[in-house]
Amino acid sequence: MPLYELGLGSEKIHVVIDIGSYHTKIGFAGEASPRHIIPSYNVKSNNEVVNICDPKLTKEELSDELITFVHAIYFRYLLTNPKDRKIVVCENFLQRELFRETLADVLFKQFSVVGIMMTPALPLALIPIGTPTGLIVNVGYHDTSVICVYEGMIILQSYLTVELGTHAHLMAIQRMISESGTVQVGNESKKASELYGEFELSVLEDIRARTCFCGERPVELKDPSFVQSGVITEHRASDMRYPMSDGHHLVVSGKIRERSIEVLYDGDGEDNSIATLVLDSLLKCPIDCRVDLASRILIIGGGSMLAGFDHRLKQEMAALLEHSRYSKLTPGKLKFYKPNYFRNTMSWTGGAIMGSVEHLHERYISRDFYNAKGSATLPNWSSLAPQLKDSYQSSGTPTRRSSTPLRDFMSSPLSSSTLPPISNLALS
Repeated sequence: MPLYELGLGSEKIHVVIDIGSYHTKIGFAGEASPRHIIPSYNVKSNNEVVNICDPKLTKEELSDELITFVHAIYFRYLLTNPKDRKIVVCENFLQRELFRETLADVLFKQFSVVGIMMTPALPLALIPIGTPTGLIVNVGYHDTSVICVYEGMIILQSYLTVELGTHAHLMAIQRMISESGTVQVGNESKKASELYGEFELSVLEDIRARTCFCGERPVELKDPSFVQSGVITEHRASDMRYPMSDGHHLVVSGKIRERSIEVLYDGDGEDNSIATLVLDSLLKCPIDCRVDLASRILIIGGGSMLAGFDHRLKQEMAALLEHSRYSKLTPGKLKFYKPNYFRNTMSWTGGAIMGSVEHLHERYISRDFYNAKGSATLPNWSSLAPQLKDSYQSSGTPTRRSSTPLRDFMSSPLSSSTLPPISNLALS
């Protein structure tokens, strides 16, 4: 139990979880950062790794894995009683209905939580920066997704995704090391592929975090005669020595450090890259919203935490705007937020702020209401039709609502005192 809860007679501070495809952030409402960031998988006794977001899991298998996973969250990491607290679940836009229903079933029936508020994770990233309007670019582990939010309302047709993320970058690093990487063994230099073969993902992640960055747009791309399938050789970074567990040193070349990130901008084989994703999302928005959205771009996700990522994305978008594909798009000046929070936890922080506001109690589904009505009570955020909702009123009369959680929060009387002033945030 957090020390600041001792002696308070009000309800316990809510638990906030943000379940990603690779990592899950967990903690308590009202805090600036999660208590723990844990893998989104269980390790069985036979060392088998099962990801709880695996779409191949059946309902029974998923239920078993979620019970184990949620039990670890409450009793291993947060050390709190689930029956005492409500929970805010920041959910993935593309998450299966089966996952949502099974998670709610596990939380209510296995752990008897007081109430649940389910809300889409990406729009929550706007709450810490204090604006209801923004274009959100989430560079995740397996994919990158983009969504536009205008005055607290999600523009559903603007939601796009491409299978380019941290994993694609890690595979590019592995491929480049296998092709040209060397290892310093004493006074000799040997091929990395002969000594180590393929590296574990944890090693590749460490190499990426310690050595890699986003360089300037390559000069070759400015040459009309250059074909994108060609090899980019231009780089300015120097080589680095990465210590291995056996005492040898892997030589990470400047090309790997600076140019391995090109996989995110070259595209996925269908001319879809992170830069095209952002511009295509803008094209799907109403024309009178585009200028505001283009001047309020927020980049989140662990895949975007490399130095120079914003600057490089801005260069790619500016170059694409000259192509005929985007001739109808006149977004004005491109500006990016520079928030004072870690990018990989922005959505969780938004959920933590939302969970601390009492004005949103109607957004929670109570345990009694769920046990009486079942999974039909789970809100469908993509539906514009009013949905039946338990309001926790003393009369027990359910109410109907059709607005989004973000819009509800922005209209809260407490939001002006909870959020930082927008003028204090840097735009570049």
